[in-house]
Amino acid sequence: MILPKFEYKKAKSVAEAVALYNSQKGRARYLAGGTDLIPLIKLRLSAPTAVIDLKDIEELKAVSRKNDGRLAVGANVTLFALKNDPVVREYFPALYESLNATSCETLQMRGTIGGNILQDTRCLLYNQSLEWRKAKGFCWKMGGGTCNVVPNAKACFSNYCSDNTPSLITLSAQLKFVGPKGERTTELEKIFSGDGRRPFTAEPGEILTEILIPLKKTKGAYEKLRVRDSMDYPLAGVAISAKGAAARACVCGIGLTPRVYDLNNMNEDTIKEVADRMYADAKPVSNTVLSAMYRKKMAGALFKKAIKRVLQEGKR
Repeated sequence: MILPKFEYKKAKSVAEAVALYNSQKGRARYLAGGTDLIPLIKLRLSAPTAVIDLKDIEELKAVSRKNDGRLAVGANVTLFALKNDPVVREYFPALYESLNATSCETLQMRGTIGGNILQDTRCLLYNQSLEWRKAKGFCWKMGGGTCNVVPNAKACFSNYCSDNTPSLITLSAQLKFVGPKGERTTELEKIFSGDGRRPFTAEPGEILTEILIPLKKTKGAYEKLRVRDSMDYPLAGVAISAKGAAARACVCGIGLTPRVYDLNNMNEDTIKEVADRMYADAKPVSNTVLSAMYRKKMAGALFKKAIKRVLQEGKR
């Protein structure tokens, strides 16, 4: 599909990017890797008057150790570069596996960690061409009267399908934003609004600049349900990171927001309890290529598989 017309602007600093955004009166979009944004624009699911390219901002491409014992990852670090960082492989196996499971290496070399976190939610009846959507009728997320998947529902049931966010949540990652109102840092799991039309709580014009991860060695695993190994978004994804006897699990790809579960220990009773809770909490609808009930069952199954691997230190 052909891109519509828009202004292309390139920023050399975060401050310049925010100023360019303000000049467009809220109708601009930031461009990092473009693997999520460009398809949305082609499908006319996003219609910015200007696209502000962030790729030349050097501070967004750095990985460094902070004095406070955290790893700071610039939002424009590519998934491929992050996957091949020795600190990630040594300290954060769940994150490493999620990066390795994201799409294919060609797109990993283009896509950024910030873009993977802030990608829009997806639905089989939403991520289609404009002509297709006009024929079907606009859904709630597109400004229509109801959801096209759940009849008469005035809500959106699209799925948040990041591979990397679940792993980062299990590692207690925080996000640093800079925008028109200044700078702020928040826990990753708090950026989700629960509203399909506007899935994130980020303020207009804010730029994700850094992902901050406590630099502590963990055991971990990531398991993903997909149809095609090389390309697909997770139809369900479960990450686990463990420190000592305690662990944290996160399930994604089923609904608007990730779900987080803390385990004080990893004994048989606790594992069964959390798996049962994951099954009960998962309320998918028929908006992907796999049935809702199958995806619901797989949430607990993937968790059990992942935690078994954590207990066996990564062995499959």
